[in-house]
Amino acid sequence: MIIPVLRTTFTPAPLGRLLGSLLVIGLALQGCATTGTSEQTAAPTPETLVEPTKVADRSFETDTLYALLVAEMAIDRKRYDIALSNYVQQSISTRDPDVTARATQIARILQAHQPALEMSELWVDLEPKNSDALLIATAELIEANRLEEAFKLSSRVLTLGGTGAFDAIALKASEGDIQASQTLSASYQQLLEQHPENQQLLLGYSVLLQQADRKEEALAIVNRVLEQDPANIRAAFQETSILQQMGKQDLALQKLGKLVADNPDNYTLRARYARVISASDLNESRRQFQTLHNQSPNDTEVLFSLALVEKELGHLESSATHFRSLVEKGFYLSSANYHLGEIHEKNNQNEAALTHYTQVKEGRSYLAAMSHATAILGNSGRELEALNLIREQREQVQGSYREGLYMLESDVMATAGQMKAAGHVLSDGLEEFPDSTRLLYSRAMLYTRIDYITGAEQDLKLILTLAPNNAAALNALGYTLADRTERLDEAYIYISKAFKLTPDDPAVIDSMGWIEFRRGNYNQALEHLRQAMIAMPDHEIAAHLGEVLWVTGGEAEARKIWQQGLKLTPQSSVIRETLDRLKVELN
Repeated sequence: MIIPVLRTTFTPAPLGRLLGSLLVIGLALQGCATTGTSEQTAAPTPETLVEPTKVADRSFETDTLYALLVAEMAIDRKRYDIALSNYVQQSISTRDPDVTARATQIARILQAHQPALEMSELWVDLEPKNSDALLIATAELIEANRLEEAFKLSSRVLTLGGTGAFDAIALKASEGDIQASQTLSASYQQLLEQHPENQQLLLGYSVLLQQADRKEEALAIVNRVLEQDPANIRAAFQETSILQQMGKQDLALQKLGKLVADNPDNYTLRARYARVISASDLNESRRQFQTLHNQSPNDTEVLFSLALVEKELGHLESSATHFRSLVEKGFYLSSANYHLGEIHEKNNQNEAALTHYTQVKEGRSYLAAMSHATAILGNSGRELEALNLIREQREQVQGSYREGLYMLESDVMATAGQMKAAGHVLSDGLEEFPDSTRLLYSRAMLYTRIDYITGAEQDLKLILTLAPNNAAALNALGYTLADRTERLDEAYIYISKAFKLTPDDPAVIDSMGWIEFRRGNYNQALEHLRQAMIAMPDHEIAAHLGEVLWVTGGEAEARKIWQQGLKLTPQSSVIRETLDRLKVELN
């Protein structure tokens, strides 16, 4: 079984997922503000609030008039919190449609979703036929995931001659519970009987069918939209999404590429194409992102994506230039610094890498950055600095970050040979996070290294009490019992359950081969171990496969397998121990 016992590695999302989280093509809502990516530091811009409401010309009570005037002056002084508070209070007090509309506008621009929802719903109550009020309330209901209510408001917009927001509702539904989507799908189907050619309804229904894995039906529905309007970009996006899900990636890319060629000035379309093509053709993706960057040099999402693609292609200098530009602009600070750290580390500029890694303060890259930073320090004999960095960071962060830092501190100590101290650190972490399966697993693996099998078994069984289907814990417990004890029947039960849960995991397949060997089932053992070695060539798997081959008479092949394992990991203690135990010398 393959058990991670040294450095805990924290890996940020891969390129495809990072690009997928950017440039997501939202389905537009009339009058609806959009939200930015989570790591951008620029706040919502309320410049659209500069036009004041003419409250002085209205017949309000003196207190109301004063409160509204104060609100408008607050806007002028950029005290938007005061402005919003005053307008919300006076909207509730006066039930005036214009005041309520202004309160809604301020809340929307500030992305204060709860007051925006409350004010927009009040606005709809006051002006039930106002399409703007209906659309904004719909948008906020979508944000709040109250999709049935959003659907009803969009239906009212439709009866007033508007277009509604059926595509956006469906898109939100497709991100959530399948049961809720099925209920909503029935509403779409029913409304389509009254409005069979409504493109938003058709698009939304196609999205819901796609989520329900009814891909052929979803494609037929979206094709109805494209027959009506071949230039409908959103329908084209939906078509390519379905084709990708159907495994027709080439056809999807072909259609997207043609759309880009036919609509060279459509920025959103090109962005979608650049993101999708990144999975199969990074050079084309780079070309598209470069075009987008040339069209809009201040678009930081595009600049970040371009930097990622450049890095993936190995264009480290240009990638670093883009990431530095983002840092200078104050955008994507943590991610950009992480990638700059990786670039400097690849160039053996460890001190520069360390500087950037320690500037990562949040997000997916945080623990990975701390792992890299402590590795740089540890590898240069600066273990005390590594430990001080971890402890300083732990005082500044919360939650899962602290949990991860306990693991890193333990790794640094274990790598330095301080096994007892490493165990104490994990125990301290478990005092703070008693139900942490990650900390329990790390301590169990540490215990196996020092042959404290009773402690390892206790921790792994506690994990299984908290998470009975934790395949890693099942596998580790089964392998530990198989390798270090004679409780083979019990070991087989744990490994079999792990194998049922994750039949394609090479580590589990290796464990299954080892327990079969320990039980004397050599043919089954060889079958599993050969499969594991093909799936993931590894020195530990090589040690096991070589031993079974040696015992069953395949001595020549066993030598080749062990040599292969040593080529992968020249200092493999597992293979060396196996050779010593079997009294084998390799040529």
